[in-house]
Amino acid sequence: MWNHNSVERFASAMAGVIILFTIFHWSRFLYSRCASRGMQKSGPLKAQVSVARMVRHVLTHRVPGFASIGHALLVTVYLGINIVLTVTNIDWSSLIGIATRLGWMAIANVAFITFLALKNTPLAFLTAYSYERLNPLHQAAGYITITHAFLHATMQCVLLVDRLHLNKFLLEIEQIHGITAGSALLVMLVFAVLIKRMRYEVFYLSHIFTLDRLLRAWRLFWYSYDNRATLVPLPHGGTRIVLRRAPTRAIPGNHCFVWIPEIRAFETHPFTIVSKSLSSIELVVAAYDGFTDDLHNFAVKHPGASLRASFDGPYGTVPNFAKCADKVILIAGGSGVSFTFGVALDMVRKLSHNLPKPKIDFIWAVREPEIFEWFSKELKELKESPRVNVILHSTRMNFDRSPPSPVLPAMSPIIPEDKSEVANHTPIGDEKHHAIHPSISHSPLSTSNSRFDNFPHDVEKHSTSMTNTTHEWDSTLHGVLPRRPDIETLIKNVVASAGDDERIAIAACGPDSLMWEVRRTATNAIKMQGPSIELHCEQFGW
Repeated sequence: MWNHNSVERFASAMAGVIILFTIFHWSRFLYSRCASRGMQKSGPLKAQVSVARMVRHVLTHRVPGFASIGHALLVTVYLGINIVLTVTNIDWSSLIGIATRLGWMAIANVAFITFLALKNTPLAFLTAYSYERLNPLHQAAGYITITHAFLHATMQCVLLVDRLHLNKFLLEIEQIHGITAGSALLVMLVFAVLIKRMRYEVFYLSHIFTLDRLLRAWRLFWYSYDNRATLVPLPHGGTRIVLRRAPTRAIPGNHCFVWIPEIRAFETHPFTIVSKSLSSIELVVAAYDGFTDDLHNFAVKHPGASLRASFDGPYGTVPNFAKCADKVILIAGGSGVSFTFGVALDMVRKLSHNLPKPKIDFIWAVREPEIFEWFSKELKELKESPRVNVILHSTRMNFDRSPPSPVLPAMSPIIPEDKSEVANHTPIGDEKHHAIHPSISHSPLSTSNSRFDNFPHDVEKHSTSMTNTTHEWDSTLHGVLPRRPDIETLIKNVVASAGDDERIAIAACGPDSLMWEVRRTATNAIKMQGPSIELHCEQFGW
């Protein structure tokens, strides 16, 4: 009975955490959408907002080993719940009582980590946390589950030494099931610690959940009807993919898993949606090893080729910046721009030119300036919009080759170039390749020899060469600034120019160094008095 009660309390505690995050998300959503300016300035509501800002100011600060204090607190609460329910209301007089409780808690945690691992999770709607943003908690929960299971197995082995008829005991169906489950967890631990960094696809296969996979397979089948992918080669290893069909409910900034059987028959890879029309979507991919390298080589040999294709998605949760902000700051390093382009273009195309807000600062830093050509038409569209201020930086700008024209309307502060140049985005996990480049389908690796050293770390990195396609420098891209942008000064200037009743949304996607700088600056800018500041970091680490 005690063990049953412990599992029920664990389920109630996890449901309580989910409900708490759901209330927090929807209360902020309703406040930004429904509260009038008069209500926002009322005493009681203003006091609540001040308290909420103070809490967010604390919880969004960085802490070693975690993305923020909030992330660390959540993992600590989860660990605390497990410890309390494991050691309370238990028979300490014999090992059998302790071993049994550990086994029950392991099973309860298995159910929870399976829920967190689902691609099609209801938490995306309830809490605005899609599967990739739940992964850090999923990893922590996985280690706690395996700890419970191994301690249970250890104590059972100690007990078995004193048992008679050992062989008969081990042949009981319950014991066989337990040994099989424990062995499976051991295999998953080895794959997570060792295999994941070497062969992500093998690790991924060990984590497949049948029902979730069947749903994804059905979507691949559904979107394969009358669907084709047109491939366009880009300089420095880039490939633009134009899919004939568009996923329902998708918005630029979401990602989908793309299947092109002529390149890889049994693999799907995630890419961020850069642009969407009623009948097509566009993605841009950087070539590394594996699928992306094969894709680019095929595009170079067969430019404009149309291949059979399909996709699964959309995935990801993207805030509606147009309705929740008066000013939007979009910051990207390297291929992280696929996300910020999707967000910026979606706002520019949907908002009326007569609406003065939101104003958008679009900041993008890359290494080689030729990478700007990958998005030449998108850049031109943003520059032509009166609501967008485009700021471009190249850390390896060659002025002898392409002298800059007069700088952009708003000069960007710059800082000296150093070894931690802004380059690209870290992986999403599972199979994701963030817009310009895949970012989940593979595991993060520590080093890369490709010219995009700091691009997303997934299994398809480590290429020592990339195909170059010669393109003429686009005159619309002149005005690129050298070295890295001074993100702190850029954000502080926008905040300083905003009124107390204005809302500022900051969205960023890029390498760790850039993301930490954005998070630190945005956190310090959250004050009890002043403009409202929302931070959305599209960063993934599998």
